[in-house]
Amino acid sequence: MKSKKKCTACKKESVSIIEREEGVYCYNCYMEKQSKGQNKPKSKRKNEEAEIQTEFFNQVNLFFPFIPEKLLFAVPNGGSRNKIEAVNLKRQGVKPGVSDVLLLIPKKGFASLCIEFKTKTGRQSQEQKEFQQQAERCGSKYVIVRSVKQAIDEMKEYLK
Repeated sequence: MKSKKKCTACKKESVSIIEREEGVYCYNCYMEKQSKGQNKPKSKRKNEEAEIQTEFFNQVNLFFPFIPEKLLFAVPNGGSRNKIEAVNLKRQGVKPGVSDVLLLIPKKGFASLCIEFKTKTGRQSQEQKEFQQQAERCGSKYVIVRSVKQAIDEMKEYLK
């Protein structure tokens, strides 16, 4: 049986304790602390990639109104998360390195289109390179795009 420890913030005893350098927290206080923005700031690179991807989804229906909406989607595998959420997502099957967007429409002999958004200077992680190799071996087309225009152009070419 786990022993109870006292939370630094609320002073209540709990077995659900998260220990950090700045103190010992019960789950509720830790989650509250995280939601108040006291966690690590997100990197500029991730924000820029997210902005490109967001704008892509804002425009995609203008260029491709015929695509069934559920067959083009983002994969929630990036971004900053607290450790508890990251562990839960991993248990649920989230895999590092999976491309940002998937289009599940076979075309031109490909099984699907995998789109990875990067900044002008962004590079693939090792996990992303491994995903690319696996996806291409299984017949998917994988592209790295650095702008909304490039993403739209890649989809136009793929869907011709």
